[in-house]
Amino acid sequence: MRQLARTTWTCLVILLTTLGFAGAQGFGFSPTVMNINAAGNLATQTTMVNAGRTPARFTVIVRAWKMAGGRSVLEETRDVVVNPANFTLAPGASQVIRVGLRKKPGAQELTYRVFVQEVPSEGTAKTTAAVGEGLTADLNLAVAFSLPVYVTPPTAKAAVTTTVKRDGADVLVTFANAGSKRATYNNLTALLGGTTRALSSFAVLAGADYTVRIPGLARAGATLTLTYRNADGQDVRETVTVP
Repeated sequence: MRQLARTTWTCLVILLTTLGFAGAQGFGFSPTVMNINAAGNLATQTTMVNAGRTPARFTVIVRAWKMAGGRSVLEETRDVVVNPANFTLAPGASQVIRVGLRKKPGAQELTYRVFVQEVPSEGTAKTTAAVGEGLTADLNLAVAFSLPVYVTPPTAKAAVTTTVKRDGADVLVTFANAGSKRATYNNLTALLGGTTRALSSFAVLAGADYTVRIPGLARAGATLTLTYRNADGQDVRETVTVP
């Protein structure tokens, strides 16, 4: 019975990842990134809009967000208060979600993630999935959203070192951030000769590192051009040499 429950949850996570966001097109946020000035009133907000045709119920939780070993780590926290923690969003309506910091910021940027999770109801879309051993289960495809929250001191800065390695036909690019502020890589694109690779956007938190695999561009001695938009909204062009 425990094995069945574990397998069902795994299928649910996969389905939410592959299908949930396609069905989330009726919901939107403004802004999608929440910034708190560490020298200000330590509060921020975002507005969620329901552009769909049916009401939906949501619950909101906050997690401390760190990076370890190149991966995101989420931990329970009491540093942040969110209001409301539960709400129903009618078609065409909007809801302001307010976030406030309870602790005193230091010199390094603090990072959190706000999770807005739909509460499944009778009207939530369902699908039937195989859960192993000839069994199936009806799963509610509730949508979920994750929004970053940055508490940034005025003097905080990113300090990133970029290193490149070859791994077969691929290139591994590691971004190590020794600074006190995140480094953001939005719409990252790698260009080598006439070949372009579009990569997912990501952030490298203060004191962390992150490695990106770029397939098929491991040409020794070649110059790899990286273009992206940083946390300040500036377009950046960076060149590195493939070893």
